[in-house]
Amino acid sequence: MPLVEHMEPLASAADLRKGIIVPHAIFDKTLQDLDWSWHQVARGELPPPFGSLEELQLAIICEDPYLWCRAFLREPTDPDHQAPYSFFEYQLASLRCQTSVVHQDGAEVGKTREIVAWSLWKNFTCPNGSGLIGAPLQIHLDEIIDAKLEQMHVFNPMLGKSLVGHKKQPYTQFKFANRFKEDYRPAGFDGNAYRGVHAETFGIVDEAAKKKNKPQWTEFWRALKPTAVARIYSVPDGDRESGYYKLTMRAAGKAQDGDRVDKTADNYAWRLFRWGKDLMPPPFWSPERKQFFIEQYGGIDSPGYRHNVLGEHGDPENTVFPWHQFRLCVRDIPEYRALKVLVDAARDEAWVTGYLCRYELGPEGPIPKHQQLKDEVFSAKQVFALDAEGDSQFKGLIRSFFVAVPGAKRGGGDFGFAQDPTELYVKNIIGKRERLVARLQLKQVTYDQQCQALDALDDVYGPLESLTWGTDFGNAGSAVAHDLQGLSQYQEKNYDDRLRGFMFQSTTDNIDDQGETITDAKTGKPSKITLKELATDLIVKKMQRQELEYPPDQDIILAYTNHTCRIGERQRIYNKDNDHLIDADRAQMLAGVLGNDVEDLFA
Repeated sequence: MPLVEHMEPLASAADLRKGIIVPHAIFDKTLQDLDWSWHQVARGELPPPFGSLEELQLAIICEDPYLWCRAFLREPTDPDHQAPYSFFEYQLASLRCQTSVVHQDGAEVGKTREIVAWSLWKNFTCPNGSGLIGAPLQIHLDEIIDAKLEQMHVFNPMLGKSLVGHKKQPYTQFKFANRFKEDYRPAGFDGNAYRGVHAETFGIVDEAAKKKNKPQWTEFWRALKPTAVARIYSVPDGDRESGYYKLTMRAAGKAQDGDRVDKTADNYAWRLFRWGKDLMPPPFWSPERKQFFIEQYGGIDSPGYRHNVLGEHGDPENTVFPWHQFRLCVRDIPEYRALKVLVDAARDEAWVTGYLCRYELGPEGPIPKHQQLKDEVFSAKQVFALDAEGDSQFKGLIRSFFVAVPGAKRGGGDFGFAQDPTELYVKNIIGKRERLVARLQLKQVTYDQQCQALDALDDVYGPLESLTWGTDFGNAGSAVAHDLQGLSQYQEKNYDDRLRGFMFQSTTDNIDDQGETITDAKTGKPSKITLKELATDLIVKKMQRQELEYPPDQDIILAYTNHTCRIGERQRIYNKDNDHLIDADRAQMLAGVLGNDVEDLFA
């Protein structure tokens, strides 16, 4: 890598003929690499194919993005537009990195400055090349476009002469005299604007954490040719399900099987850079500035401080289950098993995958590790077919996969309809502790198949007196409960007494985990709360007391730590995205604290 030495800006290309402008250490290293000497240069002898000192120095400058930016770009904060473009010392490694990079940075630390400089270097030094700069919205691109135009037309008109085409509608496109073409596209909701772009040199994404939908990423990767490198920039937002988060994990070498944005991203060699504000020199960072940010974001451990100041993933804003608390409840649970069933009725296929979780502790907490135990495809018609005794191959598969545990158990279910998944939990109740020992996920299944699944789990974790169930009272939940409590093949299981349904939006008296009423301090009357709020509060309290035990299951960790809420006019409003696991947990919690004290909605 070239040494870091400053170089004065070029007023004219003719300056390269007058003497050695390139920093001596870099010039000397170049001669060594070419097996050439200073004496030969002094005699006017230059290494081939260079015919002049101007050509040799220009080649050295164009090879190094730092030198090129110092030579041809001007510092935008300089009112005279004479000072060379400046970088913080920590930026140079990223600027000169030849592989694909992903940035996990604090706010206002130089991301846009680097995008502008690095892409201009490529524009002028890669004849016949092409690039794509994308972002979630056009407003994210405007700052980059304006800064590049300012460099070419205001600060250094010598560059502006090479911009031979500037299309503004429907999307911005630059064309340069060397036939380099650069497209700017907002991803929008579905990435459709990336279609029609073919980038052979580079692809850049700014504000990457804001791209939440998978097509926004798949269309971006599709636009990049195999010769292109990718550069991804963003302030993290704590969303561990986003494509951006998964890219940072892949670049850091911490990616799990589920941390895949798109299989195309696997073809890139990634390097992760993390710039926090604490890397910046005074006056940008000082004890006073640190205190200012602590007060601005509400504490050094707040999500806003960790995202915008430190460049850490931290928790999402208004997270219900913060990672720093939830990770203390992630434990080694050898008896835990997870089974996933996906049905494709049109193809008569039922895909069944199962795994257990291995516990491994990393620097930021437990690391999800899955060990696959089952991966099979069955005929859907055959596997779900009931025999004369009401049994099926599917129920037998569940009974053989899960591991019975002694003691009291409590099950929870959030039942899905159509594309919504069904999630079933079983927890082992050990004193005040609740240990998750089983998870069963079903997709695109019928109500009858959901009945079979719950009943088979009930067979594993019974006997009857040791297992109670709580489920949601949605359309699917009420239909499943009606069958479990009414069909003849389930009569011996006594679901009338052991299965309770709850409507999360109904209001009840607020109680603690012992069932004691909590009164309003102002009125002296029992405070009112929705069942969803009540269940969530009880889970949070037990989490804070570390009375919950969850396995290092990636799905569970992502679902809980990304679950957020906002304050509505009368109640808290919880994010409905990927909340099925949590709703199953809520349902079993309500079954534990309310039991027979509330009206059975399924009766």
